Amino acid sequence: DGSKESMHACKWACRFILTARANNRQFYNFTLLHVRPPVSISSGPAYIFSLEVLRLLKCDEARTAERISKRALDICNHYNVKVKTHFVTGEPKQKICEAANKLGAHFLVMGSHGHGSFIRAIKGSVSDYCCRNAICPVVVVNKK
Repeated sequence: DGSKESMHACKWACRFILTARANNRQFYNFTLLHVRPPVSISSGPAYIFSLEVLRLLKCDEARTAERISKRALDICNHYNVKVKTHFVTGEPKQKICEAANKLGAHFLVMGSHGHGSFIRAIKGSVSDYCCRNAICPVVVVNKK
C-alpha cells in the first residue's frame, strides 16, 4: 500500500531472503504484490462521475501503483534481490489471499499499521484477515 510499514516489510523480506541464501537453506522467489482498490462509480449517493473522470481516476491509480512499486523495487535493488511485480484490482484482503494461492506462495510478508483493537474492529485488518484465510503462513512485520 506504499506505507512506511509496507516498505519496512519489504526490507525485512529482502534480509530474510539474503539470510536464507547465505545459509544455503532455500532459494525463494520474491513477488511484490500491489492491490489497487476498485475505482468506484460513485463516491456517495449524490455524486455520479462521468466516464472521463473515471478514466482520469484509473490513470491516477496506475501512476500511484507505479510510484509505490518503484519505491519497493529500489529497496530490493539495494539488497540485490531479484523480484517480480504483480498488480491486481479489488478488495486488498481478498486479493492478497487469492494471489498467494494463484502464485503458489510459500509465505506472505506483510507490514502492520499497528492499529489498536478499536480501530481494527471498525476498519478491519488486512493482516488479520490474511492470517485467518491465506493458504500459506503469514509473517506480519511490526516496525518496532
